[in-house]
Amino acid sequence: MANLKEIRTRIASVASTKKITSAMKMVSAAKFKKAQTNVLRFRPFNYQINKILQSSIEFIGLLSSDYVKERQQVNNFVLIVITSNNSMCGAFNSNIIKYSIEQYKFLSTSYPSAKISFYTLGKKGYDALSRRGLNVIELNHKLLDKPNIENTRDIFNILVNEFKNGSADKIFLIYNIFKSAASQQQVAEQLLPINISRTTNKTNTVKPIIEPDPQVLVERILPYYLLNKIHSAILESVAAEHGARMTAMHQATENAVALHNQLLLEYNKARQAAITKEILEIVSGANALSSK
Repeated sequence: MANLKEIRTRIASVASTKKITSAMKMVSAAKFKKAQTNVLRFRPFNYQINKILQSSIEFIGLLSSDYVKERQQVNNFVLIVITSNNSMCGAFNSNIIKYSIEQYKFLSTSYPSAKISFYTLGKKGYDALSRRGLNVIELNHKLLDKPNIENTRDIFNILVNEFKNGSADKIFLIYNIFKSAASQQQVAEQLLPINISRTTNKTNTVKPIIEPDPQVLVERILPYYLLNKIHSAILESVAAEHGARMTAMHQATENAVALHNQLLLEYNKARQAAITKEILEIVSGANALSSK
């Protein structure tokens, strides 16, 4: 059994850790609330853009937009990986990095001669993928601190230019979808070229009046669709990150409390044993003196 000084040192260390994790939990809870509000407010708007695009595309023929053109030869892939800038958020970063590597291996097997590049949004993703010797390009990590649509537009312009000039034949978004504070889902979605499926059942479908025509409307919506898709992925990932960190700090605080209580019990047992030993020594000394 450890001596009393060692136990007291450990108790003080655990108490200090508990204060830190408890403070980080409160900070993460405040950030999580704001991020959750942002993503829940943006979801209906994003849903309506998708709904308008989906309903309009049913009434036009072949789309001629550059955003939807499939390349006959796919030689360049771009994987946009969204992680976090900071750690201490449980398995949030490790899960999405592991998922990204799985997607990379799948594409490498399916397209052996293709070049695969990573565009990372988040320091943790950049550091982890760079250590593996992969082709990694760093985006503006500060965007994750205060997401807004104007900063997202800069990323949108970079990706669209890469696609239009032929540097990227397919672009995928890889990120965590926010489910709850304790639950995230890793997804890989094709960003470019845009893949919009048409419904096969058109029974009793009333053609809406669209001016000047559905073709023009769809071509106007496509850039907004892409921009919203990128921004939605960022908001989802940020909310998932703060939720994961809040949950991790809550668990760490509970573990610190349990360890603190265990050390107190161990300290009291050691102190009781020391007192009992001292009493026995005193009694033994007294008995020895009285027997003389």
